[in-house]
Amino acid sequence: MYTPSHFRMEDESEMRALMRSYDFALLLIPGEPDLAATHIPMKLADERLVLIGHVAMANPAAKAIQAGKEAIVVFTGPHAYISPTWYAKPNENVPTWNYAAVHAFGTLVPLEGVEAERALSSQIADFESEWRITNLEEKRRAMLERAIQPFEFEIERLEGKAKLSQNKPLEERLRIAHALNERGEHAVAYHMIEDEGEEDD
Repeated sequence: MYTPSHFRMEDESEMRALMRSYDFALLLIPGEPDLAATHIPMKLADERLVLIGHVAMANPAAKAIQAGKEAIVVFTGPHAYISPTWYAKPNENVPTWNYAAVHAFGTLVPLEGVEAERALSSQIADFESEWRITNLEEKRRAMLERAIQPFEFEIERLEGKAKLSQNKPLEERLRIAHALNERGEHAVAYHMIEDEGEEDD
């Protein structure tokens, strides 16, 4: 990911927070002749720095998971268009896009049996307080579980980018954040001004 120094996310806890908040991710698995890409929810297990997910057994990604391939998981945070008209001098600026993203590099680890069911249960528990996979009748549950490939993704490295107008003076950043709030783009505006005391890069 191309990341100029003034846009680089250095704080791992900040990257983890984005991964938790925007957990519908893109799993990219290099392969020959194609690059497999799959959109799936990914749960971050903070205590071990691993991601938990699953794909349909019919998905070509399942074979890559079973083979323990290396992969990249892309988390896309809040993003928004930035108009030149929001600057003090509109004709000296151009349109751009503000955004935050994290790329996780690591290795896929297939899960089976009790570990697979535990992983599925932990994912469901993040979104659902009333239903559990054990609510299913045992034979039906076994049939459905055979149709998916649960896995863990062991994170070896994180890269984060927050392109939030840090290369502009604070006054301009506040002006842009105000315009974003006016348009309802509150998440991007919030991240732009959450640390107003930060010096310009």
